[in-house]
Amino acid sequence: MNNQVSKVVSINTAGRERGPGLRIINDCRQQLGDALCRWLTGIRATISEELFLLADGTRDRLLQTCYLDLRQDIEREWNIFVDAFRHSLADAVTVTASPAAEQALADIPDFAGLQLVEDETLSEQIVLREFSTQLAETCDEQLYTLDRRIAALLGHEEPVAGENPLSPSIVCLALAEGATALGLDADRRLLLIRRIERHLHLALPALYHDINGNLIERGILPDLQRSFKRTPSASTTAQAATTAGALKAAADNLPPPAGDLLGTLQRLAAARSGQMSGDATPEALLSSLPPLATPPPPNAAAISHAFLASLNEVQHQDWTPGAGMLQNQVRVVRDSEAAQQVSPIESVTIDIVAMLFDFIFNDDELPATVKSLVGQLQIPVLKVAMLDQSFFGNRQHPARRFLDGITGVALHWGAGADEDDPFIKRLELLVTRIQQEFETNVEIFSEAISELEAFVTAHEAEETATLEVAADAVIRREAEEEAAERVQAALRPLLEKPQPEAVRQFIADQWAAVLRQKALTHEAEHPSWHDTIEVAEQLIWSVAAKNDPDERLRLISALPMLLARLNAGLSLIGTDTDARSAFFDALVELHAAALKGSLSPAAPAAPVATTPAASAVSGREVTSDGDLLVTRRVEDGVTIEDVMLVGATPMRRARDKDALAAVQSLKRGDWVDFIDEFGQVTRERLNWISPQKGILVFSNHRAAKAITISPEALARQFRDGAAMAADQSSVFERAIDGVMHSLNVA
Repeated sequence: MNNQVSKVVSINTAGRERGPGLRIINDCRQQLGDALCRWLTGIRATISEELFLLADGTRDRLLQTCYLDLRQDIEREWNIFVDAFRHSLADAVTVTASPAAEQALADIPDFAGLQLVEDETLSEQIVLREFSTQLAETCDEQLYTLDRRIAALLGHEEPVAGENPLSPSIVCLALAEGATALGLDADRRLLLIRRIERHLHLALPALYHDINGNLIERGILPDLQRSFKRTPSASTTAQAATTAGALKAAADNLPPPAGDLLGTLQRLAAARSGQMSGDATPEALLSSLPPLATPPPPNAAAISHAFLASLNEVQHQDWTPGAGMLQNQVRVVRDSEAAQQVSPIESVTIDIVAMLFDFIFNDDELPATVKSLVGQLQIPVLKVAMLDQSFFGNRQHPARRFLDGITGVALHWGAGADEDDPFIKRLELLVTRIQQEFETNVEIFSEAISELEAFVTAHEAEETATLEVAADAVIRREAEEEAAERVQAALRPLLEKPQPEAVRQFIADQWAAVLRQKALTHEAEHPSWHDTIEVAEQLIWSVAAKNDPDERLRLISALPMLLARLNAGLSLIGTDTDARSAFFDALVELHAAALKGSLSPAAPAAPVATTPAASAVSGREVTSDGDLLVTRRVEDGVTIEDVMLVGATPMRRARDKDALAAVQSLKRGDWVDFIDEFGQVTRERLNWISPQKGILVFSNHRAAKAITISPEALARQFRDGAAMAADQSSVFERAIDGVMHSLNVA
């Protein structure tokens, strides 16, 4: 770093607001703002068309109206959006002497806690944070150098978090301000930002690259570079390992790798080119190779016409997965006569793509039905990779985004994808279209991912009704449990007093129900709650022997009001006339006895159940390890399965500490596999977590069913292997990791 700093133009750190460093940064800010505004102006028509396609592709009238209304706003008032974006970006990133100001503006809080889905502000902040994080990942290479150049201009040796006034978080906040200026509600603001997001991933790296170029021309760390290496995955397959061994042996003597698949591809191509040259040994040829320059990406004209024709022929053949296994068509193509005529880099590209599909076909997380669909994309993906090698390193490449979209859909089923499922049907249509129509224009993948996103959005909206019913049920359940606990605490001292059995039974049964109703509607400090307890206390006093004349007069005076209050309470819980009459008939006799100074024999105090769950499992033995209590009911057409852990001692619960930590790390949108006693796996998505007791609500679009489960119960299932978090990483990313790992260790 010291060598690099020495090449920076001199900046006077005193009086920073007037120094050249700040002037240069503000010039860069102006450059970024102008470029982004020009870019936003240019994509208006594209976003408008996308919204029209989304509206046309959904049957949900409300969603369709939302798309069309937003499209109309964009058509009429896009200049308002761009102007608001420009002003917000300028206000947010104008560099001053206080970096803390930029930090406060740029920070979008990390919402690791559990929140209600109805919180629109929180949802928007989460989306902006995710957008910012993903943009930073996309622009990682450009930001690595830009952050350090900005730090140098501010007189720091290393970047300070939140200090870069050109960061993706600043851009995201400005986009949100622009959407607000259009007068959009939270849902439509997020919809617009999501539409812009996919395009900005492609545009922003180039804008940062231009700013870095500007700073290099000004002499700001001109020699700053970065190399990085992907963390390898442990996954591998025998066939891929065989190919990897051959490729790695050819590349062992090359200069240090670029650290990504594209760099490895170029090294292997150079090695293969050396192996094909004359009679010289590969070692001698490789040792004479100079450091590789980045070659221009090949285009359609650079591919052998004969080989391209052969690919088109294979692509348009009917897809037959094969008996019991998927065939790697790329390997078949690799052995064809036409493939022997291609250039070294094309030859290596074929091998890499073949390895990728080996890993995809051997991925246990991908359902067989989805693997078959992905298999139909082998030749289109091979053509994409040969036409544009940025495909390997660009996560926002349309073809890669479509493959990742397939991964997202596959998460809905685990291993149990049904061929008749509407998601599979739609995927099949999109894959078939690509297989039949793709030639060289990769925009067909962009169109396919847009259609898939719209379809998924429309169908996942069907889960909303199920979630609302289940969340309401959880809220009621928690309120009822809290009410029951409060009632038990109030009943215990009442039932411990000496009283006739008829009164004790009435209080423990009928009046407890009145107390529960009051607890559900009133806080513990509310007068109505205290009045209800007072009625029970007065009832117990009223049946006690009255030996004092004043006491008898007091009872006679109090009886009319007491009976009226008892009647009102029984009416609140809907006690029928017969039960009410039976109790009051018994009460007449008890009061008569009390006025005579005598009292019916008092029964011993009855124990009060500590929790509703304990009552539910009474009559059977509860082990110290606890039991999972499962109950099912139907509410508003939704089947709700409640799961809770009961009877576990604190020591036994401590055994689940690690599993409970895994449960607590789950967040909304995560998927969990539930395994029944027969080994059947059902995959459900975590859609809501109650803020009161952390009850988790799982559901899936496939059925009007929800699982509500306490954290302790899910931890027990995690511990026992009856539930586990699903792998949510991209199948394509896992395949690339597998290839890189094989090339590194073969």
